[in-house]
Amino acid sequence: MINFYDQDARMGMHRDSDEKSDAPVVSLSLGDTCVFRFGNPETRTKPYTDVELRSGDLFVFGGPSRLAYHGVPRVHPGTAPPELGLTGRLNITLRVSGL
Repeated sequence: MINFYDQDARMGMHRDSDEKSDAPVVSLSLGDTCVFRFGNPETRTKPYTDVELRSGDLFVFGGPSRLAYHGVPRVHPGTAPPELGLTGRLNITLRVSGL
């Protein structure tokens, strides 16, 4: 799956509980830096951890973390490497849905 987020984009806390696969999710970030909020499987509220994902960063979550709530509360505009010629954030997510 490929998603584009402009500088004002947000993604609320959610989890991918409708998928039947236990395979890990792999996410590649390109472009602007974002804050990736990673929570727990039970609730979309605290405790959670904010991780800064920069262009080229890969984030993998699997096992019990596979069903954790996660989201993107903020994109930092103008932080993409200039050679990309990209404004905003491009996220490439690899997952086995089991559907």
